[in-house]
Amino acid sequence: MNKAKAIMIVIVSLILSVLIIAGLTITHIILNDNKAREVYDVYLDGELMGTIKSKKKLEKYIDSEQTDLKREYGVKKVYIPNGIDIQKVIRYDSKLVSEKEIYKEIKSKKSFSIKGYIVTISPKKQKKESDEESTTDELELNETALSFDDEITIYILREKDFDEAVKNVLYVFENKDGVSKYVKKKQDKIETTGEIIDNIYIDQDVSIREAFISTDEQIFVNSSELTKYLLFGDSNSEKDYVVQRGDTIESIASSNNLNVIEFLIVNPEFTSKNNLLTIGQTVNVALISPQLKIVVEKTVVEDMPKKFDTVEEKDNTMYMGRTKVKTEGVDGVQRVTSKVQYVNGDEQPAYIINATTIKEPVNKVVLVGTKIDSYYNGGGVPAVTTGIWGWPTISPFKITSPYDSRWGSFHQGIDISGCGFGSPIYSIGEGTVLTVTTGCADHGYLGNSCGGGYGNAVWIRHNENVYAVYAHLRGTIVVSEGQTVKKGQLLGYMGDSGSSTGTHLHFGTYYGGTQYGRYGGGKHFNPLSLY
Repeated sequence: MNKAKAIMIVIVSLILSVLIIAGLTITHIILNDNKAREVYDVYLDGELMGTIKSKKKLEKYIDSEQTDLKREYGVKKVYIPNGIDIQKVIRYDSKLVSEKEIYKEIKSKKSFSIKGYIVTISPKKQKKESDEESTTDELELNETALSFDDEITIYILREKDFDEAVKNVLYVFENKDGVSKYVKKKQDKIETTGEIIDNIYIDQDVSIREAFISTDEQIFVNSSELTKYLLFGDSNSEKDYVVQRGDTIESIASSNNLNVIEFLIVNPEFTSKNNLLTIGQTVNVALISPQLKIVVEKTVVEDMPKKFDTVEEKDNTMYMGRTKVKTEGVDGVQRVTSKVQYVNGDEQPAYIINATTIKEPVNKVVLVGTKIDSYYNGGGVPAVTTGIWGWPTISPFKITSPYDSRWGSFHQGIDISGCGFGSPIYSIGEGTVLTVTTGCADHGYLGNSCGGGYGNAVWIRHNENVYAVYAHLRGTIVVSEGQTVKKGQLLGYMGDSGSSTGTHLHFGTYYGGTQYGRYGGGKHFNPLSLY
């Protein structure tokens, strides 16, 4: 009995051991099946698309499938689209999808990305000084007439392409050899006349950062295409015109709202407005719209005419109302040194720092009759129109913007600068003051609509049906509406009011009326034709 009991105990022990071992094995299997795993949730713009086993496998699959994008952009690798977020998570149970399935869904909703650079070009904020503190001893570098108020974003593949494109744009507006000498500090000194570059810079804030760029964006893949964009913006860089009989470079430019310089920029095969054209030849008349504000500052020394004065001598042997030239006037020569700023090749108001007379002018002497014709019976004096016009500013001066097309519009007058802020402005002849605009701030910012952009201005109806506007004056104007003025009479002082590019006088002339208003209907003409 004891033996049988012992055997029974052994059997029961064996059975219990088997059951325990079996239980442990089942528990091990269950625990193994619920082991925590590392997986990746894929989100599209914040919404879960699915869970994958490997982020690297998805990236590798995308890169292997996008051979067309690699070929199009000349890159070695294509990346996950912007807006896709892949987060690593730890889970015990996850329903996984394949990398191929996720790829197909991403492809249907998003464009893939490539590695490149984002260039941001934004305007600089410039503070204007108070007018009361302005003096002619200060060099004021003013804003250009072009507008660079908007921020621009450009996508490129290589940073060096941007550097190359900026150089290409600079060489459009400035001689490459001159720039090279400036960079190498090998510019020739000015012995008599000439010019040297003082400074070159982009007057905008430019930032470049590396980034993953969506292929939805316009991505510039070379410096040539980027150069076109920086010159023309989004506008068409090619606009063909076929040369007709009688065409000249000047006539083609004028009829397409270009000036000659702009025409030569878009047609670099021509070097001068005097180059010959061939009938049937195709030229480019596209309007440039620079995206960069490239500033070149120069010291310029040039010989300029020193205008002769006209003086009158009374002659009692000639009847009143008659004149005769006794001595023809001869201009002198003065050597003028000025600081000049160019924005994309467009000359801004200059600052004259020195003027030396090389040759004195010879005054023109006009004999004016004083003998009274018996026909008038000793009565009233007849009106006298000599046809001699005065100049509106002091000397020396510079004409910094001519009567010509400029950046797609026409400049209906000339800009005269270099005389200094607060220098006197004179009437060019006898006449009646028609309108006076006052109350506009000196050094007005671009876009100031005061006086239609003319700022403080005087309109005068002169003899021979000539109407003239003297614009951008300083706040103090010394004539009033309805007043009769004489040649050489003080009107006001040179300023920078209204839509101005700096201290200068805008001088415009019209025939038969003013530009607008109750005296409007006049036809503009080149003021220099008066002289």
